[in-house]
Amino acid sequence: MMVLDGIVGGRTLYTQPPPGVADSAVEMKAEPRDGSPVTQSGPTARRGFGRVAALREARTGVEIPLADDRRYVVGKGENCDIALADPCVSRVHCVLERRGGAWFVRDSGSRNGTFINDRRVESAELTPGTVLTVGLTHLVALGPPCRVRTGFDRLVGRDPTLRTAVELASRAAGTDCSVLILGETGTGKEVVAQAIHETSRRADGPFVALNCGAIPRELIGSELFGHERGAFTGAIGDRVGVFVQATGGTLFLDELGELPLAQQPHLLRALETRRVRPVGGVGELPFDARVIAATNRDGGLGTERGALRVDLYHRLATVLVRLPPLRARPGDLDELVGAFLEELGREHGPRRLSSGARRAIREHTWPGNVRELRQAVLRAVTFSTEIIEAEHLFPTAWRQPIDPAIAPIGPGLVPPSAPPALSPAIASLAGYEAMVKDAMVEALQRHGSLRSAADSLGMAKSTFADRARRLGIPLPYRGRR
Repeated sequence: MMVLDGIVGGRTLYTQPPPGVADSAVEMKAEPRDGSPVTQSGPTARRGFGRVAALREARTGVEIPLADDRRYVVGKGENCDIALADPCVSRVHCVLERRGGAWFVRDSGSRNGTFINDRRVESAELTPGTVLTVGLTHLVALGPPCRVRTGFDRLVGRDPTLRTAVELASRAAGTDCSVLILGETGTGKEVVAQAIHETSRRADGPFVALNCGAIPRELIGSELFGHERGAFTGAIGDRVGVFVQATGGTLFLDELGELPLAQQPHLLRALETRRVRPVGGVGELPFDARVIAATNRDGGLGTERGALRVDLYHRLATVLVRLPPLRARPGDLDELVGAFLEELGREHGPRRLSSGARRAIREHTWPGNVRELRQAVLRAVTFSTEIIEAEHLFPTAWRQPIDPAIAPIGPGLVPPSAPPALSPAIASLAGYEAMVKDAMVEALQRHGSLRSAADSLGMAKSTFADRARRLGIPLPYRGRR
């Protein structure tokens, strides 16, 4: 009698063979997760060409390098080259071997089968981006490592306005003064803040980021300055705020323009005295952190009409870095897209743009700036094979007619018969959020952890978590802190 462990993704998985039958000899009837007939042999659909250099375990993010001159036995047996602690994996489950310059996986008579991109196979080629599933374990095939950009190298582009801003930020990194970064959403304000930190004398200290626009008003004081036990309902213990957490490093206050005016005098005093008083406390705590702030609400800054108090603005704007929007530097589009394709190519395989896709990129105004461009490239890489076409870049909702003042797109991307089912503003917002949600869900599935998923999309962990909650994306559970 077989012991049924469960049904996962449309597949029935077993953890024990019937009595007297060898582990690898167990036969089972199973359907691929897409419901199509079982494929016992033959090549799988290729998502992209390129050399596979490693496998990444999707849940843990652990990478397994593959040497070209050897074969690998995969299973849960102690003598396997790739040993998996998975009860649904056979002792010898499958074999990875090089043939003709490419990696192939061959099933070894496993009881639960070997799957490539959710289709059961007997033998199939591995290409970058394919997902090898054995039991409950998902292994993503990766290409060779790409260039890792650090510091200010992550700010790609040759536009004179951008290079001036980068040069100013680079010079500020050599000092300990406060920096205020201005720019529209998606222009790379946090990337600049991280680069300043990484190239400063505080690089070995923590980089603590706080999105001031994502905190409930009643909790802002606690997040900034900490609180003592019993200070308010739910304060079951003492907690230090971000100023003290960042001691020895850098504190990045993102979206500072969203901070209520009532809290700004407390922030100003902390910056001037270098001490904070926790909510409900009577004493003050010292901190030693460099403060970098950013806002996209630059209208009237430095005047009474601005989102920041005048005195707070002048205290923070010792160095003022203004990042240009992407529409103001169209000459950087090709270089940015090339950098994104290089970055994503390791996990998805190489891609190239069709002439139509290049034209669509040039004609779009990119209201979401570099962040929107990266998400468009990620979406295109996900849904294409070798050639990226214009329709791969934009969600369906964005190809409906919309007000050019909100999010104009290039000619040829709007079907003439598209029904105006949504108002222009709602169509634009729905399309953008659908694209972001798809990218975030895929990142979580591929990387498993919140931090790795956020890093892969170029987001701060806190920003990723805030957006995930707002978009209804379930986050990995890590237990009680």
